[in-house]
This record gives sequence, structure tokens and C-alpha cells, in this order.
Amino acid sequence: MDWVKQILPTIGQLLGGPLGAVAVSSVAGVLGISEPTKAKIEKALTSGQLTAEQMAALQQADLQLKTKMAEMGIKAEELQQVDRASARTMQTQTGSWVPAALACVVTTGFFGILIGLMTGDLKLWDNAGLTLLIGSLSTSWAAVVSFYYGASHAAPTPDTKK
Repeated sequence: MDWVKQILPTIGQLLGGPLGAVAVSSVAGVLGISEPTKAKIEKALTSGQLTAEQMAALQQADLQLKTKMAEMGIKAEELQQVDRASARTMQTQTGSWVPAALACVVTTGFFGILIGLMTGDLKLWDNAGLTLLIGSLSTSWAAVVSFYYGASHAAPTPDTKK
């Protein structure tokens, strides 16, 4: 889904964050998807079935969404930073073992499958479910790393934040 963030930056950024429903409804309106869900939208965007007209309409919807958010004073990146910070604060306050256990399971699964692929014990072309699993685990592992070590991009500093 990285290409979605490059071509449709506002929609791509919102899909994984607290305003995901806004992005889902925007894309659903353009593509005519009834009863839209995040999974349906992601499948439609990554299926390789979009026409040039649909891509142009999606880019237009992305610009309209960005404009509407600016008019309302909503800054998507700041919302995502607040979302991550609240999750970290909750973990600090509760001391729950669940996030650490999930992080261990995701990490073990991700690297276990990678080792299986590198040794030849597992073959992606033999199992479509394995392809789906490695994709989900790689996304989840990125979220684990982001949760524990911060996002891959720089947070705004007091000097640059406006």
C-alpha cells in the first residue's frame, strides 16, 4: 500500500489512522463500492483493476479531502502522532503484558516465515495464504517497531511546528 500513499497521499495517510472512515467513504464514493469497509477499499486499491479514469477521480477526491481537512483545521499527521502517543501513554500507565506478547508473536512469526522462505522450506507460489500472511505480518511488524521505537519519519520539533 506504499504506492497509495505516494499517489493518494491524504487518503493513504488516513486509511491507517483515526480518520480511516473518512478515507473509506471518499474512495467508496468514487469507485461506487456499496457497504464500504477498509478491507474492501484496500482490495480495490491494490487489485490492479483501476482504470485511468478511476485513478484521476481518486486523485481529485484526494485533493478535495485535503482541502476540506485544511478548511476544518485538521492535520492528519498530528492526529496520527497523538494516536501513537496515547497508545504509548496507556501502555506506560497500565503496564499491560498484552502489547509485549503480541509484539513477540508478530516478530517471531514474521522472521520465522522469512527464514522459511530464505531456506526454501516455504514457497510463496505454492500457497496464496502464505502470501497474505507475510504481507499482514510485515505490516504488523512495522507497527510494532513504530510503537516501541517511534515512527520512521521525524516528528515536528517545536521550532518547525506551526
